[in-house]
Amino acid sequence: MTLALVASLVFVVVGGALLVMGGTLATAVALALLGFAAVIWVSLAFFAVGRSEDREREAATAARAQAAVPDPPVTSGPEHTEPRPGQRFRRRP
Repeated sequence: MTLALVASLVFVVVGGALLVMGGTLATAVALALLGFAAVIWVSLAFFAVGRSEDREREAATAARAQAAVPDPPVTSGPEHTEPRPGQRFRRRP
């Protein structure tokens, strides 16, 4: 990232110098260098926004993981310890 920023600043300085020198070829090369610098700056801006969104998403995931409360264990209900003599169960259709 630092290398891209330094390279774009070099492109701006060299492009500005070529624009001051004048001439058709120098102007064309200067405009190309300034265009490259602009593309690098826009790319770095998108990169910075994407990195901040990634950091925000990681922080939200970590917060959700800490706040998650485990569910209580599922039980099948109370256990009957005494059998009921004479109790008949009817099948439901």
